[in-house]
Amino acid sequence: MPVYKYKAINESGKTVQGVIDADSPKSATEKLKRQGVFLSSLNEAKENKSRSFNPFSGIKIAELAVTTRQFSTLISAGLPLEASLSALSEQTEDARLGRVLAEVRERISEGSSLASALGEHKDVFSDLYINIVRAGEASGTLDIVLLRLADFLETQAALTSKVRGALIYPMFMFFIGGGVLFFTMTYVIPRIAKLFEESSSSLPLMTLILIKISDFLNNYILFILLFVIILVFAAFRFNKTEKGQMFFDRLMLKVPVFGKLTSMVVISRFTRTLGTLLSSGIPLLDALEIGEAVMGNKVYGKTLQEVRVNVREGASLAQPLKESGVFPPLVTRMIAVGEQTGEMEAMLSKVADIYDQQVETMVATLTSLLEPVMIVIIGAVMAFIVFAVLLPIFNLTSTIG
Repeated sequence: MPVYKYKAINESGKTVQGVIDADSPKSATEKLKRQGVFLSSLNEAKENKSRSFNPFSGIKIAELAVTTRQFSTLISAGLPLEASLSALSEQTEDARLGRVLAEVRERISEGSSLASALGEHKDVFSDLYINIVRAGEASGTLDIVLLRLADFLETQAALTSKVRGALIYPMFMFFIGGGVLFFTMTYVIPRIAKLFEESSSSLPLMTLILIKISDFLNNYILFILLFVIILVFAAFRFNKTEKGQMFFDRLMLKVPVFGKLTSMVVISRFTRTLGTLLSSGIPLLDALEIGEAVMGNKVYGKTLQEVRVNVREGASLAQPLKESGVFPPLVTRMIAVGEQTGEMEAMLSKVADIYDQQVETMVATLTSLLEPVMIVIIGAVMAFIVFAVLLPIFNLTSTIG
């Protein structure tokens, strides 16, 4: 979505400036009018399009969550915005976050709203964060929405930590095992092969296969490395395009086991985000627009675009989600119940809790399975190498005997 920089005059007659997300300049003007400011200039700015799982690029979610909770406490205690931000900027452990908070305080002292000041740092604060703060300012419940934001961020940080933690050990085993195997095939096996050649005895098929693989790696190692580097670079560049992002995101969803885990994480994030936005007073269409930006998966993001169009035309939320075929029946049924009972926020929160629990269970299962599987695979490869080396030695010994 385009981002616009604006200068305007607020209801008290002060000149304010900031940034706002909107589909068009007309939409941006209408949004600003609803906020009670009168536009004087509007220019399109570059939007940060980071697709990282962490929407608060460069700053840890956990650190931002702690700061947000402290911010809520200071506001609820009656401390003015500027004083609260000054205290937070001085005590935060993250130097960059401290500088950003100091800049936000300066913008507020010049007459900007908190949401507008935060909007000038989109590499730190997501659309979700900014819009929830804007809703809190408009309703006079800033301390409450900041507390909700802190809860949301802490949940996301815990989920991210669990998923990453589950992958650390298998990845470590993969790289260590791969390094040992590469060293064995390119350094150890060629020297052993020379000894076998000098013996001029016939070699078993297993040994011949091992030597052929070793020769191939030694003869073409530079070409292999060059091919891998070009392939990674091309994939990285392709992933920067819209088609590339869609291709890799769709591919990720089809990977056995990990595709299901990715889907559950995305659904959890979507329902938790939407529930947090709605409970903070954000209209459904705006909440869906923000939710689309934080999905982290283009397949689900495109689906949400189509859902938003249907909702704008008068459809319920549950029906287009069901027709998309992307969201599981449990999600669409619970959302439908939430729409019928007027408890949408509570139902979305329950769905998010269910999927968080499923992610936690699946991560624990994967962790317990991946470790022995990796050990078995590495052990099988090393066993093949050992037998391929020892077999001709045993044959030679028996011949001499």
